[in-house]
Amino acid sequence: MLLIVALVAAVFFLPQDFTTFKRGLEKAVWFNSNSFFAGFGNYFAPANYEQPLLHTWSLAVEIQFYLLIPFLVLLLPIKWLRWVFVSLLLGLTALAEYRLRVMGLEQATYYSLYARLPEFFAGGLAAMYTKALSGERLSAWYGTLGLLMIFVAAIAKPRLGAFPGFSSFLPVIGTVLLLIHPAPAWAGKLLSCKTLIWIGALSYSLYLWHWPVLAFLRYYTGAEVLSVSFSVLFFVLTLLCSVVSFYGVERAFRHKSASRKQTMGWVLLVVSLLGASQTMAKVNSVFTPEELPIEYRRYADPTTICHGQIKNDCLRGDLASDREILVLGDSHAAMLNYFFDYLGKNIGLKARVITASSCVTIPSFDYKRIPDWAQAACINQIQAAGEYIQKSDIIVIAGMWSYQTLSADFNASLKRFIQKNQNKEFIFFLQIPKLAKDPDRVKRFHRIGLLSEQTLDQEYVFGNDRLMVGLNNFSNVRVVDLTELSLFDSVPVYDDKIIYLDSHHLNEVGSILYSKLSEKHLENYFK
Repeated sequence: MLLIVALVAAVFFLPQDFTTFKRGLEKAVWFNSNSFFAGFGNYFAPANYEQPLLHTWSLAVEIQFYLLIPFLVLLLPIKWLRWVFVSLLLGLTALAEYRLRVMGLEQATYYSLYARLPEFFAGGLAAMYTKALSGERLSAWYGTLGLLMIFVAAIAKPRLGAFPGFSSFLPVIGTVLLLIHPAPAWAGKLLSCKTLIWIGALSYSLYLWHWPVLAFLRYYTGAEVLSVSFSVLFFVLTLLCSVVSFYGVERAFRHKSASRKQTMGWVLLVVSLLGASQTMAKVNSVFTPEELPIEYRRYADPTTICHGQIKNDCLRGDLASDREILVLGDSHAAMLNYFFDYLGKNIGLKARVITASSCVTIPSFDYKRIPDWAQAACINQIQAAGEYIQKSDIIVIAGMWSYQTLSADFNASLKRFIQKNQNKEFIFFLQIPKLAKDPDRVKRFHRIGLLSEQTLDQEYVFGNDRLMVGLNNFSNVRVVDLTELSLFDSVPVYDDKIIYLDSHHLNEVGSILYSKLSEKHLENYFK
């Protein structure tokens, strides 16, 4: 699986995405991918759901358990082992709960070994007590109750909150009850039908292949939720890969006729090919179009802007001007550094731009919902911006409203911020048109012979509408709507220039053109 997925990724992925994939591949080979994905991500990394090896985190946790816990089983008497398992189960669950609910470390906790060990300890306790109770008659209600708890957990999962922690008790206890007592007769008949038994035999191969297939299709379509046609394709490809894997590899290696020589041959082949990372990198480069100049590959020079950290004075535009505005927001505001630099020099204005990834840099921003890697920078930039908020008469706010306005807590904090500063003028920039697919990906897919049409993702419209509704009742708020500029008539291209960095950010070229074409529209906003 690792071998084939690596080869497909080498052809399919953009160079920066393939570099990220290779790091995950190296961790997966050594069964340490759970630690990689626990701290995974930056704003421009592919989304988790596009990572073909994301599912190997659970295999890594299993191996780590099997390497560590047998020492406890071997060294402790069984009467002590039960108490140790119970103590560790409760203690580690409480630790996971604390880190989830109090510290807000959802991603790091989800993938961690310590948060998953309680599930293994519950299985160990079930094994010990099943043996102890083997001579007793247990109520048939145990199995029925266990099944019911598992079904309820599956249906109610979104309402149970962050996982694992205490929310894992419902499915875990249900499974323990089902293990201690067999399923009721009706369920036993259902679970023992030939089709389900065959699916059960395929289950490991299905697990190995379902996620890479799904991730590659998501990467191609640019959508987390697949359409009906791509869902059918996902089902067919997953089943095909799983059947070939099960009968061609898994069963073949279980058979007594599989010689040691054959086994070693396969192992050496896989190891040698997985080790040839440079070869795969060359494959990747063959299918990669010639790299564009730097101004097309970023929205600003990261070493000179105050995005995620304060650098110098954060000022753009006419630095000699007495007129100064404050610009706050997430990367959609950071994208405006060159916008305000060009605009400010033309109209005699300077702009102090303080931003952070995924974070609108206003007081009381609900930072716990954004990725773990972005939270510390978010907090620091909010504190830095606080120094200038009181000094500024005009505050510009820009953001990815298709994402930010989905949060009720954010909407409430934004309203409180405006109400608290009634003496200031707020200017909100609406989100620019969002592409359904990353333009670089579309270009690559065309290069390898795959059709991929570019369309607009209407989520930006809905996000802008939600923002407008929230701002309706404020007299000190004005909204800048530049979404109808000619710049966006044929996105991601304008005047034969690529103006988009990805699906929702302009690049440097686009940001400057955005400023040039909107200058007349903004004359009355910054007088």
